Amino acid sequence: MAGTRTQSLPSPYEPLLDTDPRMPDLTRQGMVKLRLDVPPMFYAGTVPGEEMAAASSGGDDTPPRAVLNRHLVSTVAYTRDASGKASFFSALFKAEAKATQVGVIQEAKTFAVVQTEDGRDVEMGIAVRLQVEASRFSSDVQVSIPNIAAEAQLGLSRAEMEISVRGFAGPLGNLLPVPKAVDLTSYADYIESFRRIQEHVFSDTGRDHYSPVALGLHHLAGAPAG
Repeated sequence: MAGTRTQSLPSPYEPLLDTDPRMPDLTRQGMVKLRLDVPPMFYAGTVPGEEMAAASSGGDDTPPRAVLNRHLVSTVAYTRDASGKASFFSALFKAEAKATQVGVIQEAKTFAVVQTEDGRDVEMGIAVRLQVEASRFSSDVQVSIPNIAAEAQLGLSRAEMEISVRGFAGPLGNLLPVPKAVDLTSYADYIESFRRIQEHVFSDTGRDHYSPVALGLHHLAGAPAG
């Protein structure tokens, strides 16, 4: 189709992956910047009590408290090279995805953007995340969760899919899906589970269990991630 975009676009947002070693320190700095009045119920963060008390004390010299006033559903694709380094894209196509692991992260989140001690802009908040990662991607279409699921169903790649919840310390019970092989049917099941978990986490009762964590970093256009 004429005018169809086929050029990958780097993402200014870098979601923090589960194995990212920066997460504990970014969460610590972010919690201080949030300046919470009291820790959320079932708080399970890593900020020492003295820092939390100082951040909560108020006072004339205390900057205004940040609040979780941003609400967003976003999708970011990524590639991962042999060394494990990830690169993130707002739109990802075959040329950049060739011969590398590829993945897609879809997030529903409530958050605030705070600046760390070294000047990095960090999203602090709560997120429900659907993530799929495949060993390869060969189709001449945009890398997306349903397209990865379709390739896996055809046996063109090995893929894994998961739902995780960040910054939420409450129970999820039977809301989490049963693990299944990645295909279009399991993708539909996971999307339904994602919807139900999102509804639960961001409900009025869910707020009692918020324990904000670092979700990701913002980068200036053209600036390298990492």
